[in-house]
Amino acid sequence: MALIKQRLDVDAVITPGKTGQFEVIADGERIAERGGNWFTRSFGAGYPDLDSVLKLLEKHRRPQG
Repeated sequence: MALIKQRLDVDAVITPGKTGQFEVIADGERIAERGGNWFTRSFGAGYPDLDSVLKLLEKHRRPQG
């Protein structure tokens, strides 16, 4: 959250979801989510790489055209 604020100057919000759920949503569009299956998630795996998420958010914020 602090890294998002630092790099993008955006106040990120955490909204509780289902057990093991993880999604990054920007302007109503899903940017990233937790992958894997129930077995790998039970061991804490499947989270997207933070640098990749930040790059996707930066790309999403750029004006199209």
